[in-house]
Amino acid sequence: PFSKYFHFMPKWWHRGEVLLNHFVELIAPFLLLMPFRKLRIAGGIIQLTFQAILICSGNLSFLNWLTAIPAIFCLDDAFLIRRR
Repeated sequence: PFSKYFHFMPKWWHRGEVLLNHFVELIAPFLLLMPFRKLRIAGGIIQLTFQAILICSGNLSFLNWLTAIPAIFCLDDAFLIRRR
């Protein structure tokens, strides 16, 4: 895990992390419930990216895998299949 590297980041980085954490955990979950496709996909991508960062840090990794599962369902087939 990258936890050692994350721990020694500068103080301004950790302040930004706290703000991002509050956004992702308090505001972004509501995007997953939106009836509008673009907002729902944006919420899913935000959640999946955040969970991936937490998994790489080794912090509560099993819980983060479980939290990522509902976010995967926000990405529909049209988004996942690339059109050529």
